[in-house]
Amino acid sequence: MASAGPRRVADAPESAIGNGAVTGALHPETASYDRAAMSRRVLLGSLLVVCTGFAAFALAHMFPPAPYGLADDWRVFYAAAQVIAHGGNPYDAATIHAAEQTAQHYASVQPSLDDFADLPIVGLFLRAFSWLPYWWSYAVFTALGMVVAGASLRLWMRELGWPSAGLWVLGALCSWPLLVGALSGQFDLLLLGATVTALLLMRRDRPWLSGLCMAAVLLKPHILWPLPLLLATSWVGDMPQLRRFALSAGGVLVAGTVAGFLLVPHAGSFFAHLLNFESTVTAVQPDLAGIPGLVAHLPHGALLGDGIAVVGVAGVLALAVASIRQPALRALPADRRHLIPLVGLAFWLACTPYAHPNDDVLLFPLLIAVVGEAGRRLDPRWLEVGMIMSLALIGCFVGAPVVGAVLVVLGFAGWAWWWRRIPGPAAASVALAAVVLLPDIWPFHVVPVSLTPIAVTLVFVAGGLELRGLLGVPTAAAPLPAAAPAGVPSS
Repeated sequence: MASAGPRRVADAPESAIGNGAVTGALHPETASYDRAAMSRRVLLGSLLVVCTGFAAFALAHMFPPAPYGLADDWRVFYAAAQVIAHGGNPYDAATIHAAEQTAQHYASVQPSLDDFADLPIVGLFLRAFSWLPYWWSYAVFTALGMVVAGASLRLWMRELGWPSAGLWVLGALCSWPLLVGALSGQFDLLLLGATVTALLLMRRDRPWLSGLCMAAVLLKPHILWPLPLLLATSWVGDMPQLRRFALSAGGVLVAGTVAGFLLVPHAGSFFAHLLNFESTVTAVQPDLAGIPGLVAHLPHGALLGDGIAVVGVAGVLALAVASIRQPALRALPADRRHLIPLVGLAFWLACTPYAHPNDDVLLFPLLIAVVGEAGRRLDPRWLEVGMIMSLALIGCFVGAPVVGAVLVVLGFAGWAWWWRRIPGPAAASVALAAVVLLPDIWPFHVVPVSLTPIAVTLVFVAGGLELRGLLGVPTAAAPLPAAAPAGVPSS
């Protein structure tokens, strides 16, 4: 039978013209890309609707302000600044609680929630806002944090080559980890800005200025301590630059710590107060975001949590040593070295015994790096799997927590067993879905434990796989999802 020859567009039925059938017949790779890109857009749009809808719901339930609701942490910070301004002891329970009641009256007091346990220098920093009336100070501080967070995320996306990022920034600002920090009056938005700025300066080989950004570590040293250590490894091959970073970061940390103890009245009470705070805080703050929070209610849960924290410290130190000694890590391109501090920080956030969902905004720079420009590395199939798995896990923990716990154990065991076969896009897709969905369930108080640690761990896994791929370690043979064919712009 003679061949009819190549089919022309003019030979196609009219019903096929204009609906993509001809394009798909002539360029199947283009049609496949279009379908994958559209599926990815729909799924990402769904996650954006979840973020914005939950943010609107949360804001609607924050007014009028109620005890331990809006600005609950800011109430403690503002009171500490007022006490310091009047020469009092911010670590004395009776003094700080009286100042808190003056700022905003609560019918009852929960000591571990209402105690000031930060370094003395933090109280001096807060005095910059204490001259304002209480609610005005909170509004100014929160507005500053939101501007810093939005600007830093946009700058980081632009640095990594994102063509546009408006909706992504909107989704990040409406996500529960970021929103809960803003609503409670926490420092995490400023920490996010300092972290991104330090990374940008590292990529531009500015060790002095990058070191100065380490002043943010003083606000939450138990969270950010891995950052200066891992950033320093970026200059291991250039000792003069390494010395500049060490002098800058070490100088600002030492100067800030010493200044706090010299200038804040009764600063010596900090250590005894901190020990008492650590012995009681986990009993009244169950929304912990590290893996120790998942095991806290198990037999010997406190000991398990301490063991996990030790693993976290050892992992960060091992990564720092490997960054110095391993040729593959030392040879990482300058535009990818940010993965070392970000992966190390993510590992610590997964293992730390004391972090809250608001601290996990520090994962956003790593998440931005692993999803690729405008999410181009996301696999729509795995994004859908991540959404279904997250919703199923929430349902299990609400209805049958034991089943949910078994699923978590089996899930992580499977990932550990098949880690060499896990494609990076799959891990990034599942991690993004988990970060959007899993933290949202805790505010409803319908689950016995926070599910945020699962999302944190998945982000670390995605970052670790990204770093592994750059080091040339064998990985799953999976091409980037929905790669744009020639002549087709990526979404």
